[in-house]
Amino acid sequence: MQAPPRAPDPTRRTARRAIPGSIAAGASDLSVAFEGLANPTRLLIVESLATIAEMRVSELAELCMVSQPRMSWHLRILRKAEIIRTRRDGREVFCRLDRDAIAQHLRAFVRLVSARNDPNNDALAQSLQPINEGIS
Repeated sequence: MQAPPRAPDPTRRTARRAIPGSIAAGASDLSVAFEGLANPTRLLIVESLATIAEMRVSELAELCMVSQPRMSWHLRILRKAEIIRTRRDGREVFCRLDRDAIAQHLRAFVRLVSARNDPNNDALAQSLQPINEGIS
């Protein structure tokens, strides 16, 4: 004989699901970029890469005081958010900012928060060009 079904426990939380447009869903939009930056470690990664053309993953892990697997997890999120790019050279993986994509995100954000009737907003959005350091 089977036991009767239990009533739902109000103290138990349901599992989080990916919302449309989230990193887990793999979308490429402004919400993903902001979600990618929504962590102090990832902000430190971006700040560090802003001062140098490229950095090894192992150097970033040491700088941020996180393990190599945790650093790879953070970098995957930043790649999906189109904040960084990586390249492999043998066994080494190098990271750099994706300045073109960041400039696109900034222009999209300016358009989002701008008043439609202000002609200066278009000029501001156009002025947000990536800084070219001679590396792509």
